[in-house]
Amino acid sequence: MKLFIGAKALIVHEGKVLLVREAAYDEGTNEGKWDVPGGRINPEEPILEGLQREVTEESGLLIEPGEVLGVFETFPTIKGEACHIVRVYYEATPQTLEVALSQDHAEFAWVTVSDLEGKECVSDVSELVKSVLHN
Repeated sequence: MKLFIGAKALIVHEGKVLLVREAAYDEGTNEGKWDVPGGRINPEEPILEGLQREVTEESGLLIEPGEVLGVFETFPTIKGEACHIVRVYYEATPQTLEVALSQDHAEFAWVTVSDLEGKECVSDVSELVKSVLHN
């Protein structure tokens, strides 16, 4: 079983959180679902550096990471191989605001809690968005 560590950012701006919808791609396991920017960190890469790299790759944004909001894990099968993915979620403040999506994502939206209705989100993202925006 492969182990992956992911760093994800709940980017909060003017009472909204940035969500990205996963497109179809080679290693995509959540096609069509809404998520927050971030992804797998590289071996020997400090987690906050990996978080910034992934957020910039996926959204084009620069962020200032804040507190850890939660740690979650899943056990998906990717390309026929069992995997263990541990994700660390951070609250973040955008330092730039012009979103430029990577090929891994089909669209983005800045959402409020009420905007979550009808959006199929990845794992614990809905609950995390609700907790961040209600604080």
